[in-house]
Amino acid sequence: MHKIKLFFKILQKIDHSKKIIYKKHISNPLRTFLFVVTILFVCSTNTNAADSKETPIDVFKKQRMLQGEMHFAKAQEYFQNRKFKASSEKVLDFLIIYPDHPQSLGALKLLSEAYFMDDQIEKSIQVDLKIYRENPMIEEGLISYFQAAKKYVKLGKKDDAVGMYLFIARQMFSRKIAKDAEIELEQIKILDIENPISEK
Repeated sequence: MHKIKLFFKILQKIDHSKKIIYKKHISNPLRTFLFVVTILFVCSTNTNAADSKETPIDVFKKQRMLQGEMHFAKAQEYFQNRKFKASSEKVLDFLIIYPDHPQSLGALKLLSEAYFMDDQIEKSIQVDLKIYRENPMIEEGLISYFQAAKKYVKLGKKDDAVGMYLFIARQMFSRKIAKDAEIELEQIKILDIENPISEK
């Protein structure tokens, strides 16, 4: 909107200037042309100056953002190449160097997956729980809590998993995830019936 208003002001100035020139210098069209070009150049320079109001802090923030994106992309590349340990280490570096980066949540999710694929399930669970604690009111947080419960089942800690599934099934934030938790609870019951001997 600012640029549009400025554009119309420029046109008005040029029109006014042309009228003056045509009255006083009608015999010199070259001078008229040069005058108009000068006005356009000056106005263009002022417009560019107005648009480029970035402070050194703004430039620094943009550079940090870009560096963080590149760092996170490298961690993703390691994961895709099945270099899970290298991926988790890269993510940990990212979280330390760029703590407030917009990709922080994605980095934590990648870290959880990398730990899980590297058979570090306990660490993966702790990351899932951290995601939930930091994001209890968004779906990603609840999904991570659900994933942590599933991993507890994998470790044989069914009591911990059942408590978490019950919590998820009773919450009203996401009925889809609640339904998934109910299904997991039913499966645990079936397994308990088929294997009545306590694992404790």
